[in-house]
Amino acid sequence: MRIGWLALCIAFTLAGCATPSRTTKSFNAVQTLSPEWQGRISVQVLGDAPSSMSASFSLRGDAQNGELDLYSPLGTTLGALQWTPNVVQLSDGGKRQYFSSLAELTERATGAALPVDALFRWLQGQDVQAVGWQADLSAVSQGSLTARRTNPAPEVTLRIKLDP
Repeated sequence: MRIGWLALCIAFTLAGCATPSRTTKSFNAVQTLSPEWQGRISVQVLGDAPSSMSASFSLRGDAQNGELDLYSPLGTTLGALQWTPNVVQLSDGGKRQYFSSLAELTERATGAALPVDALFRWLQGQDVQAVGWQADLSAVSQGSLTARRTNPAPEVTLRIKLDP
């Protein structure tokens, strides 16, 4: 009998450690046709007050209407970024914060203002310019992207590794 209880306790413990499934949110018709990317993202900011952020992510939509969900290694939602032409918001731990621009939103969530329009194109393998940024697209077909901002200071490095 003890072995049965022990096995049951171990099963519940392991189930509690499992990564929760990520739910797909509903989109409008335009977003449904847009690609979706999932993987790992890291943003490193150098300078007087260096910082770094690393998370799993799910990115959907486009630069005009989209969502970026950030997850901890255990699958907990760290933040849900959503943007439309009318609303730019961050849902973080049950509270919502509104921003005046997508650059302001990404800076709050990742530590650096990211070039979201260019990011969507870089992920599709398009070599577009973003002011101050240089993207290395040599490994995009293998699911890796690196971009570096050198101007304005501080220097920022963005790394993305897509899930296969």
